[in-house]
This record gives sequence, C-alpha cells and structure tokens, in this order.
Amino acid sequence: MQIKWINFFFYIALAVLVILYTYETVITFAPINNYIGDEVWYPTAAYNMLRLVFHVTPPPMTSIGYPNEQNIQTYINPEHPPLAKYIMAVFIYFMGYYPIAWRLPSWILGDLMLMVAFFLGKKLVNNGILGNLAGILSALLIALDPNVWVLHGVALLDIYMSFFSILSLYFLLRDKPLWAGVALALAMLSKESAYVLIFPFLYYLGEITSSVKSRAVYGLGIPLLTYTVFSTPLIAYYGSISGWLSSTVIHRALWDVTNGHIALTATSQISTPWDWFLNIHPFYLGYNLYATTNPFVLILWIITTPLAFIFRDSKLITTTMWAWTIWIGFVIVYILGNHTLFSFYVTDFMPAVDVYVVTSLFKLAQKINVLK
Repeated sequence: MQIKWINFFFYIALAVLVILYTYETVITFAPINNYIGDEVWYPTAAYNMLRLVFHVTPPPMTSIGYPNEQNIQTYINPEHPPLAKYIMAVFIYFMGYYPIAWRLPSWILGDLMLMVAFFLGKKLVNNGILGNLAGILSALLIALDPNVWVLHGVALLDIYMSFFSILSLYFLLRDKPLWAGVALALAMLSKESAYVLIFPFLYYLGEITSSVKSRAVYGLGIPLLTYTVFSTPLIAYYGSISGWLSSTVIHRALWDVTNGHIALTATSQISTPWDWFLNIHPFYLGYNLYATTNPFVLILWIITTPLAFIFRDSKLITTTMWAWTIWIGFVIVYILGNHTLFSFYVTDFMPAVDVYVVTSLFKLAQKINVLK
C-alpha cells in the first residue's frame, strides 16, 4: 500500500511537469504564425505529399503560403525518411495549413518523451523511492534541456527521431524486443541518424537472448519489415523499389556526406560534433530561438560513461552507447566530407544522455552506500 502511494505521488509530479511543459510550449511557439528556421522544408513537403504521394486533395494553402525556395511546390524532401512528414500531413489535412497544425505533433511527442524518460529512469535504477526519484529527475532534466526545448517546439525531424529512439530504448531495456524493434524502425523512418542504433540494439539483444534467430528477427527483420511497410507509398510514387532506393536511400546517403546544407561561409551557424560539448555556434532558428546545448550535462556524460562499464551494468552500457553511437555517426559523416553540421542535431541523442547522467549518478551513490 505504501509503495502504491509513493508511486501515485511521483505520477502526480510527472503530470504537473507535463502540464507546465505543455503550457510553456504553447505560449512560446503558438504565437509565431510563420515558418521557423528549417520549417520551410518539412511542412511544405508534408503538404505536397498529400497531393503527390497520397493523391489526396489538401486543404487550401493559407496566407502563409509556400516559402520562397526553389521547386518548393513539388518538393517532398527525399533527403530524409518520410514518417515525420506523414504525421504532419495528417494534422495539416484535418486542421489546415497552419503553423499550429504542423507543430502540434512535435509538442505531443515532447510531452510523451518526458513520460518515457520517467519510466526509463525508474527502470534503470529499479529501487522503490530512488527509482521514482531518478525517473522524475530524468524527465525534469529533459524538460530543462535547451536543445530539446527548441526542437520539440518546431516542425523539424529531430524530435520525431529522438522520441522514437528513446521509446525503442525503453522497450529494449524492458526486454520487449518486438516493440523495441518497431519503435527503432519508426526512429529510422523519422531521420537517418537513427540508422546506427542497430549496433547498440543488437548488443543488448545479445544480453537477453543467445538465439541467433531471435536476434536476427527482432534486431533486423522487424525493423526492416516496419521500415518497408511505411515506405510503400513512396515506392509506389517512384514506380519501383529500385526507383525508390535511388531517389531516397542512395540519394540520402550521398547527400549526408557532402557539404552544402548551408554555405560554408555561415560559420556562426555551423558546428562540429565536438563543438556541441561547449555550445560553440548554436544554430539560430529565428525569432530569438537558438539550438543551445548544455555543456554541463554533456561533459558530465563524458565523465560518467566509464561508470557503466566499471559496474558491468548492461542496461547502463546500452543507454550511454545509445547516445554515443549517434554522436559517433555524426563524427563519421563529418570525416566523410560533410562539414555543415548543426547544433540542433544534439536533440537526436540528448534525451538518452539526460537519462543516463541521472541514473548513472544514482547507481554510483548506491554503490558507495554498499561499500560503506
């Protein structure tokens, strides 16, 4: 009975946090009745998908209109996977072509991310009151993260990838590989930076099952099947699997490793993966919104990562490597030739970092207490 009351108290705290987060989100982003930063690409691609891919008559274009970008009226953003645009398209279809319609899914995912972080932090510590406290602090650290805050408020891809990736991590560490595999595919369908997560995913599968068949099914088969099913509309649009692969997957890989995402002279907007640890050149999205990073938490992440290996805790190892793998992916992209990277990419892995830092410190405190 006492445990139930403790859980209830923390659930109330989580609900209050989510309500406050939602309120601040609405009053900050709802009044901006125009495109914010790279929103010029994704809501327009979603709108065009309704007409060109799904052959659905979209709602009339509002006074906001198309942005002044070349070929924007037929652009469907093949440089990135389609899921986020699918979701935006649904909201645009029912609500009209308004900023609140294309941003609302991001706001919802931001709220849901706090809930997932709570239960993930609670699972990692797995100790009554301490578990609940780790969970609420994990959710709070994400809520206070400046990069996640900006990216969850606008209609970019990163919050989609970030949410589905941490959801996959949660299901994986709960030993639910089927749901983890589906969520991993949804992350991959949101942004290609999630592709590399297959490596920590397979590592942890090896911890929970020795069956090669099970690892192949859950680690490769389920994500691949889910990815293919959601790609079917685009396969039909491009006329064949080969046409789809050439126009999206292959084109995307080549685009990701080349410069040109922004002019190289825009040095104040460009930052390297190692710059992110010191908040160098935070990306400016307009309207006094910057994709600022949190150097304190990021440096603490570097310091605490060895703890997972010292404790030989496979769940902690998977959590920190979940984030490091994405960061390493950006480093590889940089080495291969793309020197136009941006600070808002930090949102792709920052929720996993926030949860890891909190839970690793709780684990450290538990170990010290045991040693005493």
